[in-house]
Amino acid sequence: MLSSAFLLLVSIGAIGEIFTDAPALRLMELVGILGFLALELRGLSKVALILLSLCIALPLYEVSQGTFNLARASTAIDRAAFFAFFLTSLSFLQFAANSSPLILRSGEILVNQRPGRRYLVLTFGAAVFGILLNFSTIGLLGTMIAKGVSPGETDEQKRIAGIRRRRMTLAMMRGFSSLPMWSPMTVTMALITAAIPSVAYGQIVIYSLPLAVVMLLLGWGIDRMSYPRRVLPGLPEAPSLAGLLPLMGMVIFVPSFSWGVSVILGVTLIQALLLCLPLVSLGWMAIQRWHEGALPALTGTARATVTGLLPGLPSMRSEIGLFTTSAFLGVLVLPLIDTNALGQTIVALGLGSGAVLALAGWIAYLLSMVGVSPIISVTILAGTLPNLTPLAISPLAVAVTMVSIWSIVVNVTPFSASVRLSARMIDEDPARVGLRWNLAYGTLAMSILTVALLIFA
Repeated sequence: MLSSAFLLLVSIGAIGEIFTDAPALRLMELVGILGFLALELRGLSKVALILLSLCIALPLYEVSQGTFNLARASTAIDRAAFFAFFLTSLSFLQFAANSSPLILRSGEILVNQRPGRRYLVLTFGAAVFGILLNFSTIGLLGTMIAKGVSPGETDEQKRIAGIRRRRMTLAMMRGFSSLPMWSPMTVTMALITAAIPSVAYGQIVIYSLPLAVVMLLLGWGIDRMSYPRRVLPGLPEAPSLAGLLPLMGMVIFVPSFSWGVSVILGVTLIQALLLCLPLVSLGWMAIQRWHEGALPALTGTARATVTGLLPGLPSMRSEIGLFTTSAFLGVLVLPLIDTNALGQTIVALGLGSGAVLALAGWIAYLLSMVGVSPIISVTILAGTLPNLTPLAISPLAVAVTMVSIWSIVVNVTPFSASVRLSARMIDEDPARVGLRWNLAYGTLAMSILTVALLIFA
């Protein structure tokens, strides 16, 4: 529980920083982050440990060289604390959704559709589920896919079962991985809007949402061409999609309520979401128990929070380590890059804005195949590209490009959490799921993005 207490301390500091700029709040953030990472050090991933080492080494080097900038370091602490708060706030919603019968019923509806419409329903459904469940979407739907596909007895039955499992897994994974392009409740969108303060979520989603739909339809098209439709007799009646309406109501309510709060408080939509999610989640948990009576529902919610939700927060140790250290380094590293000289070099090569964005996208895509997380590559690119003064690249174009790249990358690289979790659910190798099954989709999606950038950027 001490680790959870440190996370709550960071969150309180980050909430305060939304409304004011007090040194005491920054001290709370720093103590909370350092305390949490120190307690959870042994459980951090290798990448998180490397980034943490850099976070310690870089300021020490700057101090030794007399170049340490306190204001910049303070901004880096604020950025790191914001992402720790972001993940903590999201965990409240994920915990509430995991215990909801509504989620289980909706998952069964998605998985048990007829083959002709199963892919589209599952891919768009996984995207909707992802808003409420985050990575638990893959756990829930992946388990249903694994259990819902009979392994078969003959070789032909086993082959068909394997194809069905593959198609459903890819539909789920592609739908879930589209979230960075359009959902305000993703770390990606928060990271991009933090790295490019002149761009707001509403500006990005105008362009990225239609592009996300194109990407989802691309996946559906590849599926239809790879597996032509066949009429299979004796299929059971598919559950009605009307059963998904309560889930859609919840998905619409959360951002709508947060938008109202953002207007009242004068904060950004993402900040309002993070403020509202714990309250909305606790309310949802209480409603699930309301049939027991008001007092038992409230006490049961409090008990579940203390005994289940809060002790479970440290399970996000690697994610918190990755995002906080990446955010911290992003602030400190960017001033070390000579953007003017880099821009002059690019101009000398005759590259325009669209070509530079496309090239940056392919670099991030290829680096992800050897284990370089988009957390690192996109953070650096998002902070660097808008500042290449000779090119005057639109910050909005950079933001749309970065969320699109992130979405494509996490579909393909076997090092991404979405690919690894999807593979685990169906007992497959992540490299097989990401590279063998989905490389064609990722490469085609990158090609579409490249053409769009060359024409419009």
